[in-house]
Amino acid sequence: MGIKISAITLIILAAVVFCCGCTGTEATAVAPEGGQDITVGGVLLPLTGDFSEAGEAGQAALGGVAAVDINDYFASIGSDYRVRLVIEDTQTDPAVALEKLQELDNQGGIRMVIGPGSSAELEAIRTYADRHGILIVSTMSTAPSLAIAGDNVFRFVPPDTFQADATAYYLEKDGITAVVPVWRGDIWGDELRNLTAAAFGNRSGTVLDGVRYIPNSEDYSNVVAELDRMVGRAIATQGKENVGVYAVTFNEATAIMTAAAETENLTQVQWYGCDGNTLLGSLTKPGDAARFAAQTNFTGPVIGDATLNPDRDDGVIYLKIQNRLGRQPDGYSLASYEALWIVALTETQTDSKDAPELKNALTEMTGGKIRGPFFSVVDLDAAGDRSNPRYCFWSVKADGDSSRWVLVVRYDIRYEGKSPKLRPISA
Repeated sequence: MGIKISAITLIILAAVVFCCGCTGTEATAVAPEGGQDITVGGVLLPLTGDFSEAGEAGQAALGGVAAVDINDYFASIGSDYRVRLVIEDTQTDPAVALEKLQELDNQGGIRMVIGPGSSAELEAIRTYADRHGILIVSTMSTAPSLAIAGDNVFRFVPPDTFQADATAYYLEKDGITAVVPVWRGDIWGDELRNLTAAAFGNRSGTVLDGVRYIPNSEDYSNVVAELDRMVGRAIATQGKENVGVYAVTFNEATAIMTAAAETENLTQVQWYGCDGNTLLGSLTKPGDAARFAAQTNFTGPVIGDATLNPDRDDGVIYLKIQNRLGRQPDGYSLASYEALWIVALTETQTDSKDAPELKNALTEMTGGKIRGPFFSVVDLDAAGDRSNPRYCFWSVKADGDSSRWVLVVRYDIRYEGKSPKLRPISA
């Protein structure tokens, strides 16, 4: 069957039920007695492993806030239907992500999945999803090489070409002329490191040799020792005020900074991060890592334009996710909130299991039939990636005996030809 009547009508009439597998964390109640279930698909999140803080934030946004908001809406219009989530843990492991997707597929009826987490996980499942007609809605993967036109992947976050340009711009404005990187040796880390190096080079900056490490390591002492030696050489030739460390990491930033606090050179320069480690809660908990982050003015970007202003819709939702999570949510969690609404509404528009028809329905939903609470219309490019980026830069600041994340600046990114133009927005 083809696309049905309008989403507005179907919002009032339809049931929306997410079922992510027979094992997982159920987030909300089933529909009241007499309701009719419509199975939408699954949710794959990295609730453990190196990307677990992002996964936890996504879980709070999806199950703790978005599902509740959708259910409240249904209740407000007298509908008997409710959203239900059962979230599967990918463990930040590409092999596990593929295994979980296959399990969902074998249960039958799956058509759309929100997740998984890292770009390495998405790379592992993409081909399977294409071959089996499953749509993937990603809210965390940003590796540009996964922007593939015609596949079954939609990414509600922008590719890292934008983040690299924003970071290079910020480094230049901050007076940094030379950067020593430390980065995850996977598809995401390699690409973001290389993109930022190129963008910074276009601004006459220099990215020196750095340290590439194997993900899921248990001991970062050798990584930090080598980084310390490299930064020492950079200080000798560039001056410490001109040198920065660029950390392309996930949660392991905390272990790296804990070790770095004991070094000679790494405490003398400023540190910069990325969307994988900015707003980590572990970097504000009392301890060596938080003290080091504040000492080195650790600063990095996240996607979106979250605000704590309760007079704005996005501010209300941001605060709700923060209260549920117990710390500041990252940009991924905001995209996840939005994704649940859009995927749910897409499901109500068609009962077809044909992937091209589902893709058309989802594209229509992102194109203006519903406005996302954080990003307005979700403009998608030819590859299905978000193309209207905005980045917030946050810094770790000491706050008495503890630390906290402080919003520094927000940037809109627009391109004139191939040249990025960043418009600062008051923080």
